[in-house]
Amino acid sequence: MAVPHLTPDIIAEHVRSGVWQDRPLVAVVDEFAHRTPGVLAVADEHESLTYAELVRRSSNLAAWLLEQGVPAGGTVALQCGNRVALAVTHLACDRADLVFVPLSSSWRRTELTHLLTLAQPDVVIVGPPAKGFDYVATVEELRPSLTRLRLVGGMDGVTAEFDYDDVCRTDRPFVAPPRDPNAARYVMVTSGTTGAPHMSLWSDNDLWFFLSRYIHCVQLRSGDIAVGMAPASTGATGYVFPVLSPLLCGASGILLEHWDPTSALDLVESSRATHATAIPTQVLKLLADPSVHDRDFGSLRTFTNSGSAMPPDGARQLETVFGCTQHVVYGATDGGTPTMLCFDDPTDKRYTTVGKVYAPNELRLVDAQMNDVPAGQSGEIIWRGPTKSYGYLNEPDRSEAAWYGDGWYRSGDLGSIDEDGYLSIVGRVKDLIIRGGQNISPREIEDLVMSLPEVADVAVVGVPDPIFGERVCACVILHQGASLTHVELVEALRQKQVATFKLPEFFEVFDDFPKSTGGKVSKVELRRVLATRTPVS
Repeated sequence: MAVPHLTPDIIAEHVRSGVWQDRPLVAVVDEFAHRTPGVLAVADEHESLTYAELVRRSSNLAAWLLEQGVPAGGTVALQCGNRVALAVTHLACDRADLVFVPLSSSWRRTELTHLLTLAQPDVVIVGPPAKGFDYVATVEELRPSLTRLRLVGGMDGVTAEFDYDDVCRTDRPFVAPPRDPNAARYVMVTSGTTGAPHMSLWSDNDLWFFLSRYIHCVQLRSGDIAVGMAPASTGATGYVFPVLSPLLCGASGILLEHWDPTSALDLVESSRATHATAIPTQVLKLLADPSVHDRDFGSLRTFTNSGSAMPPDGARQLETVFGCTQHVVYGATDGGTPTMLCFDDPTDKRYTTVGKVYAPNELRLVDAQMNDVPAGQSGEIIWRGPTKSYGYLNEPDRSEAAWYGDGWYRSGDLGSIDEDGYLSIVGRVKDLIIRGGQNISPREIEDLVMSLPEVADVAVVGVPDPIFGERVCACVILHQGASLTHVELVEALRQKQVATFKLPEFFEVFDDFPKSTGGKVSKVELRRVLATRTPVS
């Protein structure tokens, strides 16, 4: 696909300056496997893989995929939870010159219809049914619209067209095809500010640049153990930081499969983790766990939080309770990471900012007309540099719209920069709900609610919450004579197989919505109205 604002000259300059490298990421992992084959590479609650075994399994899968005739640039989708299969499949695709699309196990038919139809995968791999939802059956129902789909595989004994685990464990010869580290071959899936979830494309070199910086900033090194507890199939917080980063420096990553605060604390303590990664909502729940003060976290040096804003008091408490340095990465799934905190940043900056811009990234604060705001004032954060994605998979128009002018990514966030050059996030321009680090598109929920016969109009907004940051509130206007309760609304959305975390937790019925002068619903005013009422939950 065409890459927005990425020319051959820019690529050559990134390689010449050492920002990018001339080999794929899997080559870095293979080097550590050659040096230390018996070291733990990645683990979950089911299995632990050494570097040698990770290389073996990913090579077997890569060879098998090529044997099935999956062409260069073809797509492999994997839907699972926090499992080592994510690393195995990612590296297999990297070896075989294929696009890897990890899908959250929380997605249901609504999201899968959109994502799989858009991705048009050659191979889909899924796990066992969960909470009554059959992943294989859903893929088969969608198959008529998946024109490139060759094979469906099952993990953990799931009956499908091939056994994923058997393929990975069966040795077969593998000859690596040519690989361009600048080709878009990795996908991060997230919900945007409008519409359904979208898929941001990344190259190995995009990932390499900001992960090299991350490894430096958290002082990650061979022998370290990183624990990841956020969902690993979406964004960077759950997989890229706690799993891929360790693999690029000879360290070990351990995934918590089923989240709950006590289990997470048990894992951090028992594994003697040196690093941990979570979304702020999870961190706050860890700090509220009654057992947190009775544990030994003496090995922990850094705790990364990302995905939403961490309250300053929470950051202070994290460092006090865990006895480590809290670390923040700022960015976007499609835009990359222009700033992050570093291990030697002053204490007050760690609690109130998201770090400084790191070269060769460039960052500006602009007003609504895209003019730079005066020093000391807040503005929308825009940036450009070698960490941005390559746009959206099979959505060229959307890709072009995400960038402004000569490669500037529009974040939709409002920020300010202090006299020392540290960036603080002060709000959002985009109408996006971030619930516990999960991006929720109001429009997606609004479209589904509007399909209900009782509803004349709907506006979905986020209401503040001390733990999750925001929760979803559905505000509706009903047709005359119609009735609809919160319970009925949620059940109707469940029937549409919407991911649970998106379901409205609050519900308000209005006679009319506040409008702007242009006649549009004013969500700013709507939030003010909600602040004076107690939403029904």
